Amino acid sequence: MVKKCLFYFFLMLHAAFLQGQTLGGSSLYNFLKIPPHPQVGALGGRNISTFSGELALALENPSLLRASNHGNISSNFTFFAPTLTMLNANGAFNLPKIATTFAISANHLQYGNIDQTDASGNTLGIFNPYDQVFQLTASRSYNEKWNYGISLKYVNSKYGAYKSSAIASDVGLTYYDEERLFQAGFSARNMGTQISTYAGIGEDLPFDLSLGITKQLEKAPIRFSITAQRIHQFDIIYKDSIFNTDNFDINPRNKFVNKLLSHFVVATDILLGDKFVFTAGYNFLRRKELIIPNLSNGLTGVSYGLKVKLNRLDFYFSRSHYQSNTAFTQVGISYKLIEED
Repeated sequence: MVKKCLFYFFLMLHAAFLQGQTLGGSSLYNFLKIPPHPQVGALGGRNISTFSGELALALENPSLLRASNHGNISSNFTFFAPTLTMLNANGAFNLPKIATTFAISANHLQYGNIDQTDASGNTLGIFNPYDQVFQLTASRSYNEKWNYGISLKYVNSKYGAYKSSAIASDVGLTYYDEERLFQAGFSARNMGTQISTYAGIGEDLPFDLSLGITKQLEKAPIRFSITAQRIHQFDIIYKDSIFNTDNFDINPRNKFVNKLLSHFVVATDILLGDKFVFTAGYNFLRRKELIIPNLSNGLTGVSYGLKVKLNRLDFYFSRSHYQSNTAFTQVGISYKLIEED
């Protein structure tokens, strides 16, 4: 039975990969790239292998959902601007009879009230654009060290008179060696298709194929993570040649080393006793795309955060720097409704 599940898992992955990949140009529903949880934000915005046990990590890799998440609920908030906020909620339960753990989640990105105008600039009223995604995740274990999972998503987006929706899926696989404090992860995210389009023209979803490893030192309370994102496409750096030439009189080229490093996100967790975890991350792609030439770019690409454990309640805080004067804050809480035996 388990072998059949694994076979169908990889068969589904192969079929979905052929349908869902984006090899060039841009995609829609790019809010799906935003890390919904402050711990992921602190880890550099992308991590599929960390073994901290947080429920919302299953949004990055479905196989990170574990039986230990049974009875967990979490709420997470991302503050981009006074009127631009993303809300996330998650809950998980385990069914021992079928040896499967399930989780449900919802993301809502609201943009606030925006004036609706015509081509001449006349105000016609106010509209409230938003993006949403609802997700169901299932995960199982195999031979103690392996876990595999799948998520099904319904994506809904509305900008005034323009609406669009889609169905998508994520699949993930992890190998966890508890004795060596090591975990390797694989995930394929946002494979799917639109149900309805904004203006009758179909667009690609933001497909992401990732690999990652996390290792905790045996004699020191430190974890290190390396994540390789969008490995299905080598050159992923966005470059606006006209903008760079007009504003900075330069047209930089993406060298081989820059193209290679842009795939990597590096991060570390420092375990400060039993109650605190300090996290820091660096996203090479974010740094490369968002630096402003000839200016000091400060902490662009850097993120950091803190986790506080309070019995059955965990609190999370993180900051992610996109430019020297632009960063967003994420906070979250996780509560275990059912105590472990």
